[in-house]
Amino acid sequence: MKPTAKYPKRKVNIDCGEHILRTVTTADATERWAHWMEDVEASEMLNAPRRTMTRDDLVVYIKSFDQRTKILIGIFEKSSGLLLGFLRNDVNFETNQFLVAMIIGEPAYRHSGVTNAVTVPFRTYFFEELGMDAMLATALSHNKPIIHYLYATGWTLDRTVPNAVKAHTGEGMFDLCFFSQTKEGWRAWKKMKGYS
Repeated sequence: MKPTAKYPKRKVNIDCGEHILRTVTTADATERWAHWMEDVEASEMLNAPRRTMTRDDLVVYIKSFDQRTKILIGIFEKSSGLLLGFLRNDVNFETNQFLVAMIIGEPAYRHSGVTNAVTVPFRTYFFEELGMDAMLATALSHNKPIIHYLYATGWTLDRTVPNAVKAHTGEGMFDLCFFSQTKEGWRAWKKMKGYS
């Protein structure tokens, strides 16, 4: 028996108004998604080489998530069904913590409010439904948009490790910032912002 078998598979489907958060399946692996990492902005913010992926690459990536402790959730536009980005989540049910990483892959939808639109439903699912006590994330220090988002939605900067990550181009090094938000911090932020 696999160690993760004691945790049920998660089939996520959360209505976020104009958007849907749901479990990513191999049927979502499209040529359009495969071209996301050709984008200059995405490559720079993620410190990843620009490259074209194939649909087969995406299928392998999607299958690497067991949807038990490694949960891949897509952000979809409700009206069109277009995949805009995703949230990958590594969940530790022993410590009740999860590590999250997010990308909005569709260039036209970056800085458009998509991340804010899914923030409350996403965190409510992990904190209230799955019972997580803390959420963790890392961000490269030059990724100002994501750092701004983290601060604006109640995260705490725990520490910054200087020169932790080598730039994929040249000889430069990037600082790596470690953020967290507790369930209590989340509830306090949500109350302060007037969310029910």
